[in-house]
Amino acid sequence: MSADNPFYHRGAIRHEKDFFNRDAEISQILGLLRNGQSVSLIGPRRIGKSSLLLHLKRNSVRAKMNLESPKALFVLLDCQELGGSPPEEVYEFLLTGLLEAMEEAGFHPGNITSPGTYRTLDRVLHRVTQDGVLVAVLLDEFELLAANSHLTPYFFARLRGLTTKYGLAYLTASQRPLFAVTATEEILSSPFFNIFVTLPIGLFSHEEACALLRSRLQHTNLTFTDELIEYLVYLVGPHPFFLHIAGYHAYQALIQGTKLETEADFAQLDTPIEMEADSHLSYLWQNLTPDEQHALAITDGPIDHLRMLEQQCLLREENGRYEYTSEILRRFVRRQQVTGLIQTGPFVIDQQRHQVWINGKEVNLTISQFNILARLCQQPGQVVHADDLQTAVWGKVLEEDPDRLKTLIKRLRRSIVPYDNWIISERGVGYALRSPE
Repeated sequence: MSADNPFYHRGAIRHEKDFFNRDAEISQILGLLRNGQSVSLIGPRRIGKSSLLLHLKRNSVRAKMNLESPKALFVLLDCQELGGSPPEEVYEFLLTGLLEAMEEAGFHPGNITSPGTYRTLDRVLHRVTQDGVLVAVLLDEFELLAANSHLTPYFFARLRGLTTKYGLAYLTASQRPLFAVTATEEILSSPFFNIFVTLPIGLFSHEEACALLRSRLQHTNLTFTDELIEYLVYLVGPHPFFLHIAGYHAYQALIQGTKLETEADFAQLDTPIEMEADSHLSYLWQNLTPDEQHALAITDGPIDHLRMLEQQCLLREENGRYEYTSEILRRFVRRQQVTGLIQTGPFVIDQQRHQVWINGKEVNLTISQFNILARLCQQPGQVVHADDLQTAVWGKVLEEDPDRLKTLIKRLRRSIVPYDNWIISERGVGYALRSPE
């Protein structure tokens, strides 16, 4: 990727000038940590958790809340390195991070012996906090530490003990809530997991998404039209990671001389954007349970599944109904195989429950209409012979009443407006389900 393209970010944002938004979350987190309250930051992969932790580590950001060094030490650790570590290695890792933060702030910890012990970590914390210094430990990818089978409830109880003794506060970042990422029920029962305030980090607003695209272009010679920006946000949703992907490909198209003036022009960007986004969407999809995949496909189901999908930034609630957070997500889900479902174009059919959704809205069909639509959706684009359709409905061909199928098709079309024109008549043969475009 060319550094000239301002949308090159795919990983964590490491420069303060490039960090965008999240002012409300920053203020809330710092306010809680300042009062010794531990925080569990949860949000899906690539939503910006690591970028936010890096941003909170900066003195210039914390100074607004009077938490800059040396008044406060923020220790940032990546738990990816601790997934299989024994307690001694974790203590040493925590101590090393604390010592580095102390050194940056001008503290002199003195002689350190036995760095891989809880006692040494405890002693250094006592030394640094006795003058009223706040210590906050930021743990990125915390699920890897929580699921570490080498760590016991006693280990986590000791971590909690540090909050009681020294006012230490933790800020963890994970994809799912803490109760869903711990190794065992026994670990979850540790009092450590009862000290957290949960703070979700989610999508931008529509206005923030548009502002991100504009802000990245401020120091370039190019601009995106309002129409192009609206199209990109429609396509990828207000998700910061996908907005960078969309912005990157739009910028590349413009510098290569591609005309982006009409919606037909904008649609040229769909393929490269979807190709790059596909691996991330696949990761999200594969980490859902079959029941969650089913709920996502029909944008309906048990409320706990819907809320989890909302937390994962896959669905959002609008006027009492759940809908996809982006067009590329809707298209991706339609390409997936989901047990018991037929997905074709705007139609999703649950064969077991005899339910039909059209663009996320459930429609009521008679049993005969349901059977006809399901049969057509099983072979999208192909002509289904009239005899096969009659068999699907009545179990046998009714030679004596050839108009009965025509009447049923007419009623079905009325029930699925405005998609009635998807049912195409092939004179003398049968019917096909096909997009009229």
